[in-house]
Amino acid sequence: MCLDSGAEAVRADPKGFARIQWDTWSPPGWLDDSEFEETAKSFANPDWADVTLNAYRWRLVARAVRPPYDALQERLRSVETLGTPTLMLQGGADSCDAPADSEGQEKFFTGPHQRLVLNGVGHFPAREASGRVADAVLAHLGSPGRLPLP
Repeated sequence: MCLDSGAEAVRADPKGFARIQWDTWSPPGWLDDSEFEETAKSFANPDWADVTLNAYRWRLVARAVRPPYDALQERLRSVETLGTPTLMLQGGADSCDAPADSEGQEKFFTGPHQRLVLNGVGHFPAREASGRVADAVLAHLGSPGRLPLP
């Protein structure tokens, strides 16, 4: 996606592009064809390709060539630790972002930090294991079964 030919391929066949990702980034059987077809309707949105390409390109290579954000990037580089209570969910079978890549991140947190690896779950934990994700979020918020009100 970071090359022009990749972006052209995404624009030419967004459904095919997404299907390849969904089939390769998670274990087989996590979704059925009807669920994919229903979700794929959103790929017809005229902004879908631009939003998708921006998200991947920004994370992978484009950060270095976005001058309007240089000041924010510099500010982020100066942050060594975060004090915000953090729950990090990682699919244990994620073949896109390897679980090993999220190991050892607790050193960057001064506040509570929990890394939860969901075994058998791939790149899309909220879709693949929604109940487990919801339980983890509710436990993290400290109110099993209900969200705290402001």
